[in-house]
Amino acid sequence: MRERRKIVKSKAGSKFIGDLPIGCKLCYEGAKAVIFITGICYEKCYYCPISVSRRNKDVIFVNNKKVKEINDILEELYAMKALGASITGGEPLIFPSRVIDLIKNLKDTFGEEFHIHLYTIGKQASKELILKLYDVGLDEIRFHVTNYSLLKKVKYAVQNTGMDVGIEVPVVPGNIEFYKKLIKQAEKYGVKFVNLNELEISEGNYKALLERNMRLREDRIAAVQGSEEEALKILNWATYNTTQINIHYCSALFKDIIQTRRRFLRKALNIAKAYEKVSREGLVLRGLLETSVERKNIVFNLIREIPSEYSIENGKLIVYLPVEKLKIISNKLKSRNIPFKALVIEEYPEKTRTVKNIIPLYI
Repeated sequence: MRERRKIVKSKAGSKFIGDLPIGCKLCYEGAKAVIFITGICYEKCYYCPISVSRRNKDVIFVNNKKVKEINDILEELYAMKALGASITGGEPLIFPSRVIDLIKNLKDTFGEEFHIHLYTIGKQASKELILKLYDVGLDEIRFHVTNYSLLKKVKYAVQNTGMDVGIEVPVVPGNIEFYKKLIKQAEKYGVKFVNLNELEISEGNYKALLERNMRLREDRIAAVQGSEEEALKILNWATYNTTQINIHYCSALFKDIIQTRRRFLRKALNIAKAYEKVSREGLVLRGLLETSVERKNIVFNLIREIPSEYSIENGKLIVYLPVEKLKIISNKLKSRNIPFKALVIEEYPEKTRTVKNIIPLYI
């Protein structure tokens, strides 16, 4: 009897058999930038979670930041000290020259060790394009196989390139046999991994999912009921029915609380100023003190040994300083009956510093 393969438990409900793809390992570290290269796609998959603001629009985002040119992308990657990037969409290969130029720029800028993987359905992936992607340095290609006929593209990439070739698909409830056959064929062709993603529900696909009687999981923010259960059944089946292929189940919860949070944390630690604190969620916290400019000498005397930054706007002195020091300074100003405001500002680690929360400490 064939020995059963081991299922390894990972973060936030994710599990895998064998090993994780390199792109996923970087994701686990928060070291992978997500480059959304276009929203254009001809497939019209009803379960596609892309937002209305991106769907069928030729827009580019990096880590949810809208950009226009390669320098904007490079700036974001420098800010988070990225070790790799995923190129996604839409269907990236609708614009092959754009993808090829991006890969060249990333490799030229960050070096050959900078890991790049690409998502594609594969219909635009001609043999010539697959070879070109490999030649310019693509490390890993992930095919979103919607029907078995696309496996010929997968097989060609395995046999004719040195890329890590994988399949990545969402687990739509009610299609277990499709995924089992897909995994068996993938292993037969020498595919390195299959990623099974928990089906996500979003403002871009919820109507189509509801029309097909799919519902939100009660214990999740954005996952479809039954998707995880079926993914785990497939994973259990694979322990007896596969021998070498790596299989990874990635939960929606992982993407929400691990992937995004670690990416935020990595970037926040890189960009935080001396007076700012980074939270466990990867957000940047700073204290804000506001008083009249006439009292600047009093304030400057109190913060003399404290890391800070200030500006003067409309007769007001605004000082940014560490949150824990803000509390101390506030108490000293209160004891002197000096009017002031004290706020704790919580921001996303972005160049524009989008505010998430403003918490009044003293008004």
